[in-house]
Amino acid sequence: MIKTSRWLQAAVLATASFFTVGALSPITAADFDSTEVTAEKFIAVATPAYSNNQHQLLIIEQISSTKPCWSESGSNPVKVEPLLLNFDFTGICGRSNDSNAYSIRMSGQDLGLDYILRVVERDGDLVLVGTSRTNYAAPEIEIGKTQGITDGFQKIILNPGWRFTRRSYQGKLLGHIYLTTDSAPPVAKNSNTNPQTIPPSAQPLPPSVPPQPTGVQPQAPTPERELIFTKPQAGSATPGGQTPTTDTPSAPTTTSPERSIPVFVVPTTPQSEPTAPGGETPATSPQTPPSENPSKSLVPMLVVPAK
Repeated sequence: MIKTSRWLQAAVLATASFFTVGALSPITAADFDSTEVTAEKFIAVATPAYSNNQHQLLIIEQISSTKPCWSESGSNPVKVEPLLLNFDFTGICGRSNDSNAYSIRMSGQDLGLDYILRVVERDGDLVLVGTSRTNYAAPEIEIGKTQGITDGFQKIILNPGWRFTRRSYQGKLLGHIYLTTDSAPPVAKNSNTNPQTIPPSAQPLPPSVPPQPTGVQPQAPTPERELIFTKPQAGSATPGGQTPTTDTPSAPTTTSPERSIPVFVVPTTPQSEPTAPGGETPATSPQTPPSENPSKSLVPMLVVPAK
């Protein structure tokens, strides 16, 4: 029952702060100054979050001495009782629980736009740190610790050199609270940017070649068959009407078996004309073109293509 009550208290604090803390002014952070305050009137508290055993920062301010705004008990860690939840604390207590209400100030520089305040669990402690909003290589800024972990609200003890101050603008005090130090902000390490490497899947791949069986030589393509008809020259007949013999060239010797290409030669040797007594040649009808009966004059020839 006590644990549930503390969760309800945290929820009430978060809801109240949402309606009372204003948004950031359009004025740049460089225009703000800081004013010193009485340290005893402020306390930094690690407040249980709503889930996952996380915590967030809550800053309580004692504005008036009419009623105490919190109480402390124990040590390592110090437990905090948020008394302002038990009465109407308007004008008596102030509370800040988000980045609109508090920020880091280092060496006179407002880092509200550069760093965010977080409470992290580390080595048996709840540690208040500042983390860069944009540069993940920038080192964290450690501000304070709870010096132990327990249930409920716990006091964050600021590290040496850190203090509370109030934001001001042109001499006017504002409700924004600074966690201030005179130390300079940390310098982020320069990270060397390596050229982007194209993933292997995005690189162009060579055309794939089907694997060849081991020990098998690739076969040459099979030559196509073709028919070549050669027309002999006119006047190839010899005296006496004899047809000259055509020597068939011998095929060259080949070392590897290859398929030959058949070649058919169609001779068109004119038939010898009979000679009449007295040496006169009788008139005869025109010779029949050899194309009318080509089957009787086809001479097969074998031609082996050169390598």
